[in-house]
Amino acid sequence: MRIPINEIFPNPDIPKSEKKENSKGHNKFKKNPVVLATKNGYVLLAGTSKISYAKEMGEISIECTVKENVNEQEKFELLLSENYHSSLMSPMDLGGSFIKYREKYHITQQELARRTGITPGTIHHYESLIRTLNPKLGEALSSGLLTFKEARSIADLDDHERQMEIAKPFLEGKLSSVYVEKIVGRAKVASMLDVDEIIDEVVNGKKSHIVTKNDNLSKLERKPSTTSTELIENSILKIAGELEALQIKNIPEYRRLKLISSLRILETRLKYSLNNLNGGFASKYNTPKSYTNRVKV
Repeated sequence: MRIPINEIFPNPDIPKSEKKENSKGHNKFKKNPVVLATKNGYVLLAGTSKISYAKEMGEISIECTVKENVNEQEKFELLLSENYHSSLMSPMDLGGSFIKYREKYHITQQELARRTGITPGTIHHYESLIRTLNPKLGEALSSGLLTFKEARSIADLDDHERQMEIAKPFLEGKLSSVYVEKIVGRAKVASMLDVDEIIDEVVNGKKSHIVTKNDNLSKLERKPSTTSTELIENSILKIAGELEALQIKNIPEYRRLKLISSLRILETRLKYSLNNLNGGFASKYNTPKSYTNRVKV
């Protein structure tokens, strides 16, 4: 339904933003503005950026979705969607709002995503700012010292001290946020490696020596192990058993998405290892496809 813009009034529950909205912001919210019909006109429930853009373009009316009535849960959902798509709320406050809504209505991240049009991954990232991010880094995000991309990436690490070490060069302005995801990803698989070495490896391409529990032995003392592949095989079988057991476990939503992220890293390593192992054998001896295709990662 097309409605005159001057008959649409702001929602008192939506905070006013002092910053000027980006004229491109209307594209972020693809649906029509949602309004609630009242005796005195229409109250805007969602779509502030589109209304603002229409005004800038000189439009006097706009296509809207009209609601005759909405319950409290629907209002909450529309408010979450509006605050996210219009960037009217700080990331920390928005993360807290997602958690508050889901705990109040016992809704999963997937269901909230379906109701609001916000992806489950995005909801997870915002919630991780509250659940797993070091509170000091949460303050840095709120004050503008840390970007949302940096904060939500660093929140993937469970260790708060490790988070602070990785955040330090970003807080000091020594590193661009383009490196943060690679640095965090490397830190997750090389937990024994110093942060400075990880940064040097990611930024400068310098290969670092991964510190392990056996590094107290000198290279001269070490002998080639004849059982290394057996240890790997046993570890793989153990992991396979644990992964199979996951099917019957009830995993919290925020942990489930973090587990998916870790499994994707494992998937990449497995593919790389399989390519190396098959590359020297399958290509040389023309191993039948029916055999090489048995292992799917």
